[in-house]
Amino acid sequence: MAALAPPTSASATAEADASRLLDAILRERDLHALFQPLLDLRSRGFHGFEALIRGPAGGPLERPDQLFACARRDGRLGELDRLCAQTSIEAFARQGLPGNLFINVSEALFESGWFAQEPTLRWLQERGLSPSRLVLELLESDALAEHTHAFQAARFLRELGYGLALDDLGQGFGRFALWKRLRPRYLKIDRAYTAELASDPFKAAFVRSMLVLAEASQSVVVAEGVESERDLLTLRELGIGMAQGYFIARPHAQPAREPAAHTREVLGQAQPALHALASRGSIEQSVLGLARRIAPVQPSTKLDQVLRMLEQDPDLTSVPVVDDQGRALGIINRYVVADRLFRPHVRDLFGNKPCTMVMSSDVLRLDAKSSLQQASALIADSSYRHATEGVLVSDAGAYRGLLLVGDLLRLVTEFQVQAARYANPLTLLPGNVPINDCLDRWLHEERGFAAAYADIDHFKPFNDKFGYRMGDEIILMLADLLRAGLSLGEHFLGHIGGDDFVALSRADDWEGELRAVLDGFEKGMAQFFEPAVLEQGGYWAENRRGEAMFFPVPTLSIGAFRVDPRQFDSHREVANVLAELKRAAKRLPGNALFVDRRRHG
Repeated sequence: MAALAPPTSASATAEADASRLLDAILRERDLHALFQPLLDLRSRGFHGFEALIRGPAGGPLERPDQLFACARRDGRLGELDRLCAQTSIEAFARQGLPGNLFINVSEALFESGWFAQEPTLRWLQERGLSPSRLVLELLESDALAEHTHAFQAARFLRELGYGLALDDLGQGFGRFALWKRLRPRYLKIDRAYTAELASDPFKAAFVRSMLVLAEASQSVVVAEGVESERDLLTLRELGIGMAQGYFIARPHAQPAREPAAHTREVLGQAQPALHALASRGSIEQSVLGLARRIAPVQPSTKLDQVLRMLEQDPDLTSVPVVDDQGRALGIINRYVVADRLFRPHVRDLFGNKPCTMVMSSDVLRLDAKSSLQQASALIADSSYRHATEGVLVSDAGAYRGLLLVGDLLRLVTEFQVQAARYANPLTLLPGNVPINDCLDRWLHEERGFAAAYADIDHFKPFNDKFGYRMGDEIILMLADLLRAGLSLGEHFLGHIGGDDFVALSRADDWEGELRAVLDGFEKGMAQFFEPAVLEQGGYWAENRRGEAMFFPVPTLSIGAFRVDPRQFDSHREVANVLAELKRAAKRLPGNALFVDRRRHG
C-alpha cells in the first residue's frame, strides 16, 4: 500500500495556485496597464504618465503587490518586470499619449541589461519612442548598492538618455544615500509627506528642504498622493514643479490627455503671497490647536441640563450650541445664566425650557482659515461680554471648539512678531521671504518685469575702518535712493541683508531709474570723504590681517535684466541669474549697471 502524502497547508496550496497563475500570466502575457498623469504645476499640463500594472481582473494576482511578491518568491521577478515594461510601453505607444512614460523597474531588470540591448532600442524606435521619453522609476524595495552590476547598469542607462526616478523619498536614510549616488532626474516625495500637507508645518518644512536639495542636484521634485485642492495649492506655493494623485486624476487604462477643467481652474487662481504654512507656519493650525473642544449641546437641550453641566464643572464658562449639521448657533455663557436663572423659583419655572432661551447668538466667530488680519480685527471689535464668552471656532462651517479671547490675542501677537522678522530691521524693507513671494507671484501672473540686484562694492573695509554706524548710514542712503528712484509704475523693493538689495519694476524706463540711483549713490558717497580722498579714489587702512592696504571709495554695482515669466519656474531661477549679473557688474569699474541684453525682451 502506497504511503499517504503529507497534508498540504492552506498557505502552501495558495502559494502553489499563485505560482501556476503567475506562470500562465507570463506565458499568455495577461497583464494590462493603467496610466496616472503627472501634472506640471507651471504649464498646467501633463508632463507624462506613470504606468501601473494590473494582473487578471478579479484574480488573486490582480494587485501589483501580490503579483510581484509571487514573482520574487518564485525567482521570476526579472521576467515579470520585463513583461510589465513591454506591456506599459506598448499601451502607451498605441494610444499615442503625450509626454514621458514613467515605468516602475526592479533591480533585477536593471541588472539584466534589457533596456540597453540593441533589439530593445530598435523595438522602442519602431513604436516611435526614444529612451529620452522613458523614465525608469526604481521600486521602493530595491536599494541598488553602489558596487553592484545593477547600479552600474542604471548609470549607463542614464548616459543612453533614459530618465531615472527615485520613488518614496523620505522612507529612511537609504533613499537619500541612493539619491546622492545615482543623481536621478526625478525625485518622488513619499505620499506620507503630501497627505494633509496644508495643515502640517513639519511636512511643509520637509518638502521645502527636499526642494532645496533637489535643486542642488538638478533634480525635479514630484509630489505623490495629492488628494485635495489645498494640498495641491500648498505644493505649488512651496515651489514644487510636479504632482500626481487622485485629486488630479485617478489611474485609467485610457487616460485624459489634459487636466480636468476644475484642476485648471484651481491652478489658474491668482497666487497670493505664499500660503502661511509655506513659509511662516499656519495660523489655522494654531487656532485649531488652541481651541478647547467643549462638548456642544443641541437647541432642544433643556436649560436644567445645561445648568447641571455648569455646576459640575466650575471651570466651564461657556457652552456652545450647534444644530443637527454641527454648525455653531451661539453660546450659553455662565454669567448670563447666573444673572437670569440662579434666583429663587426661576429655575423651577424655566428649567424645562429649551436652552436657546438664554443663548447669545451675537458672539465672536472665527473660521480656522481666517487670515491674521481678520483675527486681529475680531479682537478689535470684541467687547467685555465677548471676552467672557470666548470665540466660536469653525472649519468649513462646522464647530471645532471655543477659543478664549486672551488666547487669540496672544496668538495674533505672536504671529505679528513673527511677521516682523521678515522685514529688515535697519531699513524696514521686506526681507528674503517677501522678496521670494513677490517674484513667484509676478512670475505666476505672466507679465514681464525687470529685476535688479544692487550690491555695494568695497563695503566691508569701509565698515571696518569707520565703524558699523557709518556703514549703516551708507545702507540707509542706498535704501532711500532706491525708494525714491523706483517711483514710476508698479515696483517692489527688498533688502536681502547687509549691503544687498533687490528691485523689481514694471516701469517702462526701469533702466533710467536704476542709472539715476547710481548717480545718486556717487553723489551721496562724496559726503562721507574729504576731497583729497575722492581725488585719489580711495584711502589707506589696515585689512583684517593688520596689513596696510589701499581701499577704493565704495561704489554701487547693479546687475539687471528683463524677466520673461515664460522662461522661469520659480524665484530661485531668477535669483541665480541675478547673482551672475551682479558679479558681471562688479567687474566693471566705478558705479556700474550691467544689463543682460540677451534676456532683455
